[in-house]
Amino acid sequence: MPNTATKLGDIINPQVMGDMINAKIEALCKITPYAKVDSSLVGVPGDTKTVPCWNYIGDAEDFDPENDNGDEIETTKLTASSTTFTIKCAGKSVSILQTAINSGMGDPVGQTETQIAKSIAGKVDNDVLIAADSSTNVVDGSTAAIGYAPIVTAVCQFEDEEDNIDKVMFIHPKQEAALLKDSDFLSADKFTAGVAVNGSIGKIAGCWVKKSKKIKLIKYEKDNTNGTITIVADSTTETTTNKHLGTIQPNCEETLDVGDKVKAVTNNYYRDIIIKMEPDSSETEFTEDELSAVTIFLKKDTQVDHEWFPKKQRHDITATKYYGVALTNAAKVIIAKFKAS
Repeated sequence: MPNTATKLGDIINPQVMGDMINAKIEALCKITPYAKVDSSLVGVPGDTKTVPCWNYIGDAEDFDPENDNGDEIETTKLTASSTTFTIKCAGKSVSILQTAINSGMGDPVGQTETQIAKSIAGKVDNDVLIAADSSTNVVDGSTAAIGYAPIVTAVCQFEDEEDNIDKVMFIHPKQEAALLKDSDFLSADKFTAGVAVNGSIGKIAGCWVKKSKKIKLIKYEKDNTNGTITIVADSTTETTTNKHLGTIQPNCEETLDVGDKVKAVTNNYYRDIIIKMEPDSSETEFTEDELSAVTIFLKKDTQVDHEWFPKKQRHDITATKYYGVALTNAAKVIIAKFKAS
């Protein structure tokens, strides 16, 4: 008789699991779909990449063509900065005891796939958001809550020549209520199926709106002269005036170090991110003229490995992804500050 017993290799197949995890990562990523994936480093020696980033030329200025002084519009140099980074590895490992598999309680293998996918998707999304958030094109509307008028002010900084260029704006979930009450907000259910951007809650001022808890809520600003809170080492007990770096940094724009001082901002505000999704011209898309806002430089896509430790009756499942993320066109990213209600 043929041996029909289930083997360990049948229970956990790293290749099959890898395909499943990759599919789930794509489905779970909220921000990564708006970055271009560059695979030019795959199979190529070297882990360091230098990328250019076009700088914004600044807002237009008033000019009177009827002036009598022979004045001309001043020219501005087009400049580009560059970022050099090293490819990094994002990884997560999960252990499953054979007893958990044998018990049949729930689906530990399937749950491992889901949890690893969430973990890596969250990491890549976070890196894309950090890259986008590094844009210096900031519109300060921190004295007003999110709404049609302040969003229009922010979007106009793109200086689009066409009216049909879509953008996507990432907001914090706590800002959703204010938008839903705005008469100029069009909820996703108002659009024909397939028209709205996947996962968006609607559209306002030409921006498809998506929610992300990764959007920063700013409560503090660095002020080493008048700051009332001091950043202390983790070994020091926190008080009302002494706080750990991990407590304050997520809610502060500036990069902080132990010893720095901060104070509360006048108005708490969100740093929402608006990304131009399309090129100004299809003929220049992804050329030097039309680099995408953010680029993911992929070195090696998600790989899943399985280890079996018979003496411990334990399975270790490890997933890794090698990549780097860079802001490659700052002119396509606007940081819009809106007051937190």
